[in-house]
Amino acid sequence: MYEVKTEVKIIPDGFESVNRFFHDHVFRSYIELGAKLRGRWVDADCTLITEIWAFHDKNHYQQFFELRKKTSHYKNSVAEKLANDKWIISKKETHMEPTGNYFQPLHSVSASVFAQNDKGETLLVRSLHRSDTLELPGGMVDHEESLTECAIRETKEETGLDVEILGLVYISHNVSNGIIAFVFHGKITGGQIADYEEETKDVGFYDTSEQAIDRYVKRPDFKERIIESQKLSYLPLDIMTSRPYNLVERLN
Repeated sequence: MYEVKTEVKIIPDGFESVNRFFHDHVFRSYIELGAKLRGRWVDADCTLITEIWAFHDKNHYQQFFELRKKTSHYKNSVAEKLANDKWIISKKETHMEPTGNYFQPLHSVSASVFAQNDKGETLLVRSLHRSDTLELPGGMVDHEESLTECAIRETKEETGLDVEILGLVYISHNVSNGIIAFVFHGKITGGQIADYEEETKDVGFYDTSEQAIDRYVKRPDFKERIIESQKLSYLPLDIMTSRPYNLVERLN
């Protein structure tokens, strides 16, 4: 990993505005492009914000900000960013090399949708940062968002289509990167399919039969995910809250 520490000096009265802009726009766009937040802190008088981001390598860091400028999150936040910059006095970056490999258990959760058209073709997208393959639409679950809410939101953002969740059809756990992936069977209910240059390209329906899938899906884990999902073997899933207990949604 290639890590960068950023120190942002701000006018104290601007902390709430700067902090809100980070959570609404910066954080989500960074993680969608593969960066990981190691931590973010502010000093006692709210004049210095320090954050550490991890990138795959130096090349990932060097390409990252040009990629980010193409995302919808960046384009939609330009006006707010310009207004927010009045609170910032200065920024300083420190590039850091690791002194060792220190393993800490950490897992992320993603939700995707397996949906097909009347011809039995599968809805697939090409991600902005995984251009070597097509894959199911989906992404990381946001804070206080359910798995099904995430699956519906990500499908809309990446394809323009609205879906109804019918059932859970696949779960995987990648122990290399700590990602637990849930795939839901979805029924398309509306919207307009389109490439979203800020998020995805080559959005469309593709033949994912055994004879054709290798033409479109180049990563073995994504291929396995689709093959297992199209068996439509529904798995039970309870979505709940606790203290007090409330069953929000049950998929059978």
